[in-house]
Amino acid sequence: MPVVLNYALFSWQAPGVNADENAWLGFFANYVGLISAVCIALYQQHIQRKKDKEDELVQKKKEEDRLKRDNRSYIVLHDFNSNLRLKNVKTHENSRIIETEGYRKLVDSLNTMTGASDAFNTSFLKLSHYGNPEVILDCRVFLQTKTSEGNLGNFKVDIGVFEKGIEIFIPTVPINAHVGDTVEIIEVKVEYSTLSNEKVHYIHSLPEKKDICKIINDGQEEVLYEFQLDESSWIYPNKLQRD
Repeated sequence: MPVVLNYALFSWQAPGVNADENAWLGFFANYVGLISAVCIALYQQHIQRKKDKEDELVQKKKEEDRLKRDNRSYIVLHDFNSNLRLKNVKTHENSRIIETEGYRKLVDSLNTMTGASDAFNTSFLKLSHYGNPEVILDCRVFLQTKTSEGNLGNFKVDIGVFEKGIEIFIPTVPINAHVGDTVEIIEVKVEYSTLSNEKVHYIHSLPEKKDICKIINDGQEEVLYEFQLDESSWIYPNKLQRD
């Protein structure tokens, strides 16, 4: 480098240029220093812009996660025993029974045999949901059951829009059940979408005695909660009212 500086600056001079070596050396030093300062400033600006963009993406992700959490709804599921038409059962005015094929067959059979079905009880799955949103969307329920005769039953119930505050009663009677059979629930799976377009799978597995709630996004699963079920018995005080 000293040899290059010597021949390029000190021993060479363009025609008409009047300056000594010290002046040229000072100019060269200032010129190189300016270029270096500009390069450093541009590099620092690039690094800062990159960092600001990363911080913005992180902040945006946090905000999206917060909105998703705020718009999540969770399913509450109970086994409920009542007469076939829920007569004298206090529920929300928009609560409803899902008339499955097995349920309609049972009602028709009882009406044919006895002339009335209101006096007979059966088991229902009672579903409700809680959370900030007023609704969940595209709600579907998949049931696996087994009768006392050993007949397995698998059926799907499409609920669609599920409003907050109401109760959905799904008869657990499979199509192959007969009057007098007892029905055992093997597994219940509820799939629905939140207002933030999150896909939620809630699984109630009795053989494994486990409740699991998962978020499914882009093929990736995130477990919101999972716990073991312990057997217990309960009643619903003041739920059934007599005339």
